[in-house]
Amino acid sequence: MTQKKVLILSYYWPPSGGSGVQRWMYFAKYLKEFGVLPTVITVDEQYASYPNKDMSFNELIKDIEVHKTKTLEPLRFYSFLKSGKSNKVVPQGNVGGKKKGIFDKIATYVRANFFMPDARVGWNRYAFNKAKELLQKEHFDLVITTGPPHSTHLVGQKLKKEFGINWMADFRDPWTEVYYNNLFKRTPKNEALDQTMEINVLHDADSILTVGPSMMKLLADKVPHQKDKFHYIYNGFDAEKFQQLKKQKNETFTIRYVGTLSENYPYKTTIEAINQLAIDKKSLTIELIGNIETSVLEYFQENCLFPITNILSVSHTEAIQFMKNADMLLLLLPFMKHAQIMLTGKLFEYLATENPILCIGDKKADAAAIVNQLANSKSFEENETSEITQFIERIHKKEWSNLNTSLDIQRFSRYETARELSEWIKNRKN
Repeated sequence: MTQKKVLILSYYWPPSGGSGVQRWMYFAKYLKEFGVLPTVITVDEQYASYPNKDMSFNELIKDIEVHKTKTLEPLRFYSFLKSGKSNKVVPQGNVGGKKKGIFDKIATYVRANFFMPDARVGWNRYAFNKAKELLQKEHFDLVITTGPPHSTHLVGQKLKKEFGINWMADFRDPWTEVYYNNLFKRTPKNEALDQTMEINVLHDADSILTVGPSMMKLLADKVPHQKDKFHYIYNGFDAEKFQQLKKQKNETFTIRYVGTLSENYPYKTTIEAINQLAIDKKSLTIELIGNIETSVLEYFQENCLFPITNILSVSHTEAIQFMKNADMLLLLLPFMKHAQIMLTGKLFEYLATENPILCIGDKKADAAAIVNQLANSKSFEENETSEITQFIERIHKKEWSNLNTSLDIQRFSRYETARELSEWIKNRKN
């Protein structure tokens, strides 16, 4: 079969760190093995506003053709005013975090109402011009835009109108329903504008890809006459990295949470359940790995009866090592409307460790349904404190069976998800 060529527009790209970059970084890494040749347009890291960087990602994409552009970044200006450095205080989701002064409140309002649909829309002009340049020189079978930032989809929309290209929009998170939109005070006019932009993108794209069945349904229901163009492919885990790392034993039974943790997660239930454990206080440790909101960390430290450790800013490889070494992994699902849709990339990395997973949140969520297929893992609602305590005690006493599950974990490897994507690309009608 003739090789397909795809042009991928992604704001997040190495050396950007975090979870947002990994989906298309890994897709691009493996697509060529399945007859799909990727070319990437992204932001030059000198101009981008990345919350964090992971230089180890650069090695993974060294053989991919990448074109980097300038951008206009209000978040860099915000960071400079807050810290004197353009990349030191780049917020994720909500400008300024939970405790906001007058400057943060003004910045949040400006961000919500003067940069539609998001604060990275300043990249669009540069991304469009570079894509236009490439499209005038060579043929691409498919142009792919991925969001957040969902402003990137507006570039794909404009390219389709000008060049008649085949365009796929990938949604890693929802658009208007994303949880941090509730923290913004948008005018009714801008709320309506945001919804209109989303509907138009969903309508105009030739195909829509997303990360799981519930988010696919959420988006497809907005354009019900076009449901056949929607598809989902799960995020996954880097099997090669997992094979290279060996599990190390902890001095005490260690429960680890890896990732971002803020006020809209059921962390208080976690502490309440742990405090009820009828075990020696020196026999268990809780480790929070990643960006933990200050108020959440303080609550852990003030209220948890067991030792608490917080480790900030680790590389992806280090994060995987922490996951692999855990005796139990904690997965907290955020409080939000449409909570069922949330499927973080770390869930699949949790699965790859084969360690017990304690999931707390909506049992109807896609993530909870996957966790419940494992023999040594379980999901609970926020109010099931006693049941959570009993589950932790069973795991602590090693009263669970080995990982005998019908769930094929290897299907979530990044290699296999890229294979699935390549097949969908080849089978889609242009």
